[in-house]
Amino acid sequence: MRRVGTVLAALLVAALLATACGASGEGSTGSEDGASTTGAESAAPADDADFGDLEAPCGPGELTVEASEAGRGTDKLHIGVGNDRTSSLRPGLQKTIWDASVAFVEWCNEQGGVGGLEIEIVDLPAALFDVEAAMATACTDVFAMVGGGMAQDNLQFSGNEGTDFHRCGLIDIPAYAVSTEKAESNGQVQPIPNPSSTTGNVWFRDFKELFPEAAERWAVAWGDIPALEIPKLKYEAIAEDVGGMEEVAAVSYPVVGTTDWTPLALSLLEEDPTSLTWVGDSGDLATVLAVMRQNGWVGVPLLEATAYDPLLFKAGEDVVEGAVIRMYQHPFEEADRWPATRKYLDLMDRYVPDGEKALLGMDSMSAWLLFVTAANACGERNDGVLTRGCILEEAAAVEEWTGGGLHSPTDPEDGPDAVASPCTMLLTVEDGKFTRLFPEIGSEDDDGLGFHCGGDDAVTEVHADIGEGVVDPDR
Repeated sequence: MRRVGTVLAALLVAALLATACGASGEGSTGSEDGASTTGAESAAPADDADFGDLEAPCGPGELTVEASEAGRGTDKLHIGVGNDRTSSLRPGLQKTIWDASVAFVEWCNEQGGVGGLEIEIVDLPAALFDVEAAMATACTDVFAMVGGGMAQDNLQFSGNEGTDFHRCGLIDIPAYAVSTEKAESNGQVQPIPNPSSTTGNVWFRDFKELFPEAAERWAVAWGDIPALEIPKLKYEAIAEDVGGMEEVAAVSYPVVGTTDWTPLALSLLEEDPTSLTWVGDSGDLATVLAVMRQNGWVGVPLLEATAYDPLLFKAGEDVVEGAVIRMYQHPFEEADRWPATRKYLDLMDRYVPDGEKALLGMDSMSAWLLFVTAANACGERNDGVLTRGCILEEAAAVEEWTGGGLHSPTDPEDGPDAVASPCTMLLTVEDGKFTRLFPEIGSEDDDGLGFHCGGDDAVTEVHADIGEGVVDPDR
């Protein structure tokens, strides 16, 4: 039963990630075995070289790569992108990170590559159940893993020679991490840290300030499997830390097989919550909210960034009118205000016109930008030779990171030292559209780039049983 639960958890969590902003899993471009990329000899327009506030991260140069770590060869940077898009159970899963990786690499190579080294993507198709096979390719063929993610990323630590992340000496700058084992492991640096042991609480504090009556009686509903219980435990820790938010209901539901959501909706209504946080699919949430609204519920949904999704309107616009959504990236509706967000959208249109645009794709590009930034710094310090350890150290040494302005400020660290960023913004649904709610850009609550970061109490420690990261003491 534990194996089944793990698989179901991985599938749903990955689906949540992949459906952010309505990713459908269709229309992939690029080759399947190692995406072909434009040669570094072609030149892009001079004004195309910057990415948001990052000045020309890619370009010509004379960097080389350590031969013993080079993977398929030293003539290029062979970089693995983990993904589950070839899963037969959920075709196209996490395709958005593949599309974003293809777009970024095409663009970067047109600038001249990473210090003159052209990037070649190596596909690491975990396909939900083939993680060890994907890691076998990574162990032999790649210099580093960048910009990807696997739903069952805990299985990267197989304990076997030739397939274990640590035993192969790999490094990873992923778009995201799912499990505690991966998120708090060493050998990897996340551009947007997602540790299980800490979580930003500013979005709850801001919600309470904006909607004091709605915050008084809070409920949470989550899928009844361990991977989805971790976010629920985080939210409960936040509510307790913030104070004044009485938890009146904590209701679980079956991850699969539910066809009638009415009993769940009615069980929530019995506790008379004034606000509700949901851990699960946005379409299912819309169905539950429709039943609650039909029965007179006037509370406010307080939702995570995965609700930034057209599926939220599945049961009609009125059902989710006034919902509040926490965001750590700039929404696409504001792209013309934020150059990095516009850059992401433009690169997707240019290089992967049939690809998917989603928040997770921006996370992937942030990971690529952090890798390139770290590689440039490594080259300067290491006589032009790129090594895994050097790049990982330089990535972890970055004290404030926004991906050129793609998202709120973070402090990337090696996994065990990572702390969640508190910086956030709130959207609301108004007349069927996602609209900025807080902070007002340029106001005293705007701590930079349109995000609110709070004060010294902005991060909550999670003391529940959430597991541990897989740490190699020899690294």
